[in-house]
Order: sequence, then structure tokens, then C-alpha cells
Amino acid sequence: MQKLIAMLAAAAALFGTAHAAELHYTATLAGSQYPTETGSAATGQAMIVVDTDAQTIDANVTITGIKFDQLARHLAHSRMGPMHLHRYQGEDVTLIMPFPFGATYTETADGFTVAIVDYPYADAAQAVRSDLTFDQFIAALGTDPIYLNVHTEAFGDGEIAGCVSAAAH
Repeated sequence: MQKLIAMLAAAAALFGTAHAAELHYTATLAGSQYPTETGSAATGQAMIVVDTDAQTIDANVTITGIKFDQLARHLAHSRMGPMHLHRYQGEDVTLIMPFPFGATYTETADGFTVAIVDYPYADAAQAVRSDLTFDQFIAALGTDPIYLNVHTEAFGDGEIAGCVSAAAH
């Protein structure tokens, strides 16, 4: 009997448990595209992974051409942070997820990076008072224009932005 239990345990370890569904998204940020169209030379790349079982978000963002001292100070010192996801529905623009300024931001020689791991969607929604449930957030990522915007002192509405889209596999 112990041998059977050991074999079953080994099989479970080999095959593992079911993996969480991960949805992968990317965004390329620039000042020359909608909705910012600022003409800024700054650029950025973002990779966002949504874990649908844990309802968490991982994000890796690299921004070039914007330094910490250029970020919108009033946002950098708020729970919203100077970078966030916005949902565009015609003229209606809503904030749906903040990237709070803090330990997840690292300044680089020519800009900064942001590395967020296991950020609970419920915490993100609460921080910006979003009414979107997690399921509505996932649906919006698939149907609505969602933009990642970086807000600076020079461009309070966003210096650079990029449309979030499903990553090609």
C-alpha cells in the first residue's frame, strides 16, 4: 500500500497540479500616437500578465526618455502613481488600474523600469475606485481600447501612451 501511495505521489509531482490561466498583453508606448500625441521622443515597452485564477497582475515596463524628476509629482505622491491603465469608450475615459510609485520603480541611466508581481486586481480597482469586476476587466482587455499612459509634469494628461493588446504567442 505504501508503494502505491508513493507512486501516486510521484505521478502527482510529475504531472503537477493544474496551472492557472495566464493572459499575456503588450503595449508599445510613444508620444506620437493616440491618445497622447505630444511629440515626445520618450518611448516604452510593457508586458502585462494576468493570472485569471489568482486574479493578480504582473507587469514589466521599461520607459526610456523620462526620468523620475519629470513624472507628475501630484500623481507620484498619490496612490494612483504617475502611470496607469485607462479604458477608452468614445469620449468616456476611466481609470482602471494604477501603477503606484514606489519600490516597484527603478530609475535607470536613460529612464526607469517598473516590475510589479502578483498585484491583486481587487486592490488595483479599489485604489482608483473602479467599478469593474475582475471578469469585466478581462472582457475590457479583449474588447475596449485600454491604454497605458505615463503622466509627467510637462504633459499632465500623459506624455506617452500605448494601446494594450493581446501578446502574440
